[in-house]
Amino acid sequence: MMITGLSANILAAPSGSLIGMLPLGLATTLALWLGACFGSFSNVLIYRLPRNQSVVRPRSFCPGCRQQVAWYDNVPLLSWLLLRGRCRHCGTGIAVRYFLVELGGAACALIGLWRFGWTVEGLAAAVFLLLLLDIAVIDWEHMIIPHTLTVAGMVLGLGFGLLGNLSWQLSLVGLFLGAGIILAVSWGYKLVRGVIGMGGGDVMLMGMVGAFLGPWGVPAVIFGGALAGTIYVLVAGRGRLNSGAKLPFGTFLALAAAVILLWGDVVLQWYLTRF
Repeated sequence: MMITGLSANILAAPSGSLIGMLPLGLATTLALWLGACFGSFSNVLIYRLPRNQSVVRPRSFCPGCRQQVAWYDNVPLLSWLLLRGRCRHCGTGIAVRYFLVELGGAACALIGLWRFGWTVEGLAAAVFLLLLLDIAVIDWEHMIIPHTLTVAGMVLGLGFGLLGNLSWQLSLVGLFLGAGIILAVSWGYKLVRGVIGMGGGDVMLMGMVGAFLGPWGVPAVIFGGALAGTIYVLVAGRGRLNSGAKLPFGTFLALAAAVILLWGDVVLQWYLTRF
């Protein structure tokens, strides 16, 4: 039975190994290192995209003294630890978030490949998790979801649909279903309350989610994101929303998408046994 689109199809018929000739230890180390490198680039995206800055030029620099960061001070994970979270030149603190995102990138690569094997599907899962990580952090910090990431994610989702077990047709259906549901909810909320319920970033995000997970994953992610957001409001207190602060719904959708990707079949089986 197909459950979450991507995960169900992967589990049913995995593709050939991408790096099957490498020893497991070397392959794992390679995945961790590449993931950390992509996590390092994620820090560039997280900082520059919300500010409409180029992600190519200039090179990485210290926000305190504007000095360009040398290559040996820009090694993922190691440099932050060796410099103790400070700029070599001026001593300005480098937020721990930079280290955590690089660590998260390594975890995304390893978890995606561990869950679905050293296959095209495993690579797709790792890329999807990395995109979700970037979007979750940006939306949490800036309350926006850059279309640069979501459009790229849609294209990649459809591309992996051509290569993996989830067909491009199902990816396309998932894309339109995910974006369409959020768009309909937003328009409905505007008709009732007079204001837009969700932004265009959420619409594009769910289109990307549908492209990767297929139509089966879309309702589960929307439900999971709403549940996660509700739990957050209950824990943080209603004062946050009553004060006029907005809810970074994209962050919760990204969290739900990661859960459904990795454990969608388990969640569905649990739900069916309970209800």
